[in-house]
Amino acid sequence: MSETDLNPQALEEKGKRLFAQEQYKDAAERFLLAERAFAEAGDELKVAEMLNNAGVAYRRDRKHKEAADVLERARQSFADLGDRGREAQTLGNLGGLYSMIKRYDESEASFKKAIEIFEALDERAQHAQTLRAMAIMKFKRGPRSEALTIYEEALYFLPNPTFLQRVLRFLLKLRGWVMRLSPFK
Repeated sequence: MSETDLNPQALEEKGKRLFAQEQYKDAAERFLLAERAFAEAGDELKVAEMLNNAGVAYRRDRKHKEAADVLERARQSFADLGDRGREAQTLGNLGGLYSMIKRYDESEASFKKAIEIFEALDERAQHAQTLRAMAIMKFKRGPRSEALTIYEEALYFLPNPTFLQRVLRFLLKLRGWVMRLSPFK
């Protein structure tokens, strides 16, 4: 390896390029090399970021066990550093991974913890995004009525909803009114 290959920033950039080219296995490997190089440099925040990036790349490569292991290490690193926002992002990544492999209880637990943190941080956009991901998981698992309720909640947390999202929000609210007034409950 050349000296450039051992530079943590160069390794990170190479990993990002490989990820963009959908070469997920190679991207994950490059992110893990960057993680080691950042660890040697004492940059713990970048170590955690590289673990998260590697976990996402492994997930895209369908290396589910590797993704779960690396994402959990990233989550713990962010928690140890007190970076609650990135811890929540990693929990969202774990929730998506667990949903993908039908480990729905773990998915829901990860999403709920991420939502709790985003709410505490008043990160409305990420809160909404995580609620939507949980609604999709619930739609797969059921009950679907619960998924719709969660999705409706997500729409209310969007900081700048599009016209279509505002219409959908209204229609879901209308659905709720009709359900409450319906004699066929």
